[in-house]
Amino acid sequence: MTIYYVYAYLRNDRSPYYIGKGSGSRIFTKSKGEVGKPTKDRMIIIENNLTTVGALAVERRLIRWYGRKDLGTGILRNKTNGGDGGSGAKKGNILSNITREKISKAKLGIKRKPMSKESKKKLSESMKGKI
Repeated sequence: MTIYYVYAYLRNDRSPYYIGKGSGSRIFTKSKGEVGKPTKDRMIIIENNLTTVGALAVERRLIRWYGRKDLGTGILRNKTNGGDGGSGAKKGNILSNITREKISKAKLGIKRKPMSKESKKKLSESMKGKI
């Protein structure tokens, strides 16, 4: 089971400008479209040893408490109200049928390049005994 935490990025005056949920080194890694990262001395873990549900709940509560700049309700640069972040494609995560359907629809019509014989052989070898 993965353990999660809720973190904040702080301005120079120590007020938070971003609240997020993460595990492992997430606090230090930047995702596409995400707000900029501060220096390590302005990153704090607010609460840790949380389940996914617990971390998402704490994240939502803090974003609601501090408010969002884009909505004119507060000081955070978060683009959502929280609680909607994924927990990553990790071993053991099970996708719901609705999620599987959405992924399937998104990939419809996307054509792949044909695999070379060498690639097919490598794939075949890697899958032996796994199915």
